[in-house]
Amino acid sequence: MRPIGRGISALVLVSALLCTVGMAQEQSEQHANTSEWLRNQAESGTSEGRVILLDQAIQGYAEAQFMLGDMYRGGVGATRDMAQARHWYQAAAAQGHSMALESLRILASDGDSAAFYILGVLSRDGRGVPRDLVAARQAFHWASEGGHILAHFAEAELMANGMGGAVDELAALRSYLQTVRLASAALGSPVAENISATLDQSRALAQYWMGRTYLTGHGGVVQNTAAAAGLFESAARDGVAQAQYELGRLFARGRGVPHDPMKATAWFEKAVAQGLRAADEEIAGIKSELK
Repeated sequence: MRPIGRGISALVLVSALLCTVGMAQEQSEQHANTSEWLRNQAESGTSEGRVILLDQAIQGYAEAQFMLGDMYRGGVGATRDMAQARHWYQAAAAQGHSMALESLRILASDGDSAAFYILGVLSRDGRGVPRDLVAARQAFHWASEGGHILAHFAEAELMANGMGGAVDELAALRSYLQTVRLASAALGSPVAENISATLDQSRALAQYWMGRTYLTGHGGVVQNTAAAAGLFESAARDGVAQAQYELGRLFARGRGVPHDPMKATAWFEKAVAQGLRAADEEIAGIKSELK
């Protein structure tokens, strides 16, 4: 016969779990109702409602993030801004919000290359959906056909490493170089069409130019100095002199990275060694400040 104490303990545990699930469901329903009320307030022009809804979204509530995406997409209660709409849809979809994911799919089906790119990122990273590298590679391809700069690079990464399909280094090389062409053109500094580079060199060049787009917010990329710093560092470590110079400038000014004159000087010196004389002036400026 099973000990009574163990049976009672199991019963208590199950009851506690059922109670917890019930409370969670009730809290979820209450939150959804609250978010719906806040959206109504925001759409009616109540600034307080918009502020609180935004605060909920920033705190990570998927329903609030989805509602913000809807508001920015429709221009109701907020100025229409598709970049913001996609941003909040992505945040919610990454948490498994099915309606946010469907909204991204609808945008993509309408030819929105940025939405295709986001769907690729979600599938590649397994965020909010099962990880599916085949689907990610296809989504990046469709986004790149629409001229999406980051999608070209993302697709190249998968092709170069045989992820989501066969290794295709030639196609990866072409995509890396197309990233360079599109990013440089978006920044008003188009490079030559006939770039000669190995696969690794083309990857590093692509990272440098993507860093430039993140630094300035050009080419349909949302400005993000920290992301720019990460890309510059990767390219700088692969020997791209301009990336070494740009990374040095960020360290010298504390933009996207901690202010660090010593690291700035080290990167400027590497750029100088490759003939980039503008880095000499930066080093002189740092020495003058440290006196």
